[in-house]
Amino acid sequence: MTLGASALARVRIVLVGSREPGNVGAAARAMKNMGLHALVIAGAPSLDLVAARRMAVHAADVLDDCRVVATLADAVAGCGLVVGTSGRDSVMRAGAAAPREAAPAIVATAARNDVALVFGPEDHGLSTEELARCQRVVAIPASDAYASLNLAQAVLLCAYELRLATLAGGVGEARVLAPHERLELLFAKLETALGAIGFLHGEGAPHVVRQLRRMLGRADLEEAEVDVLLGVARQIAWAARFIPPAGERA
Repeated sequence: MTLGASALARVRIVLVGSREPGNVGAAARAMKNMGLHALVIAGAPSLDLVAARRMAVHAADVLDDCRVVATLADAVAGCGLVVGTSGRDSVMRAGAAAPREAAPAIVATAARNDVALVFGPEDHGLSTEELARCQRVVAIPASDAYASLNLAQAVLLCAYELRLATLAGGVGEARVLAPHERLELLFAKLETALGAIGFLHGEGAPHVVRQLRRMLGRADLEEAEVDVLLGVARQIAWAARFIPPAGERA
């Protein structure tokens, strides 16, 4: 196995809430075309994988080996990098990268970490909450005249760019990053601690939380760095016990 192929072997395609077995089968075929094999299907308990095989053609092995899990959190467990995909204008304006721009860093990270590339349901894509759980967001710059892409088309385009990145020598040195569940623990502890000192309040709190997630997600934190930030969160929560209620402050 070449270095590029070994990096692609650590990239898992995650399909969340897929409803059409034909789309899933076609996505599996697109994956195999581009050298990807790890498929995870989340939150789609009624999906007919037998029907999906008809569209997979010679990629039935990708479906045979896929994992079916209940939630997005289950699907991305253990990943050092989680990349969401979206076609929403608001997400694209917020700085989402095109697949070609994002692919070299994804492939480089996959040299030493498991990476998840996440696609949402066919009708509406990933929710705001689901995108918040992703450290990076990719958006395909389709035509304004008709920007909606079929699920399998989106998988193919993203997988193609990952393959190009490996062929262009996009695999480089990468650090071992903290797994996704440790980041989620950090975000939860920080949110609680910052709420306790009054930093998060009012209607703007969810927006601030999303900004913190995006900022720390881009930092590519290692396990030891997450431990330091968890210590900061614990200390903030401890100090908050000695802050008088707002009505009692001078």
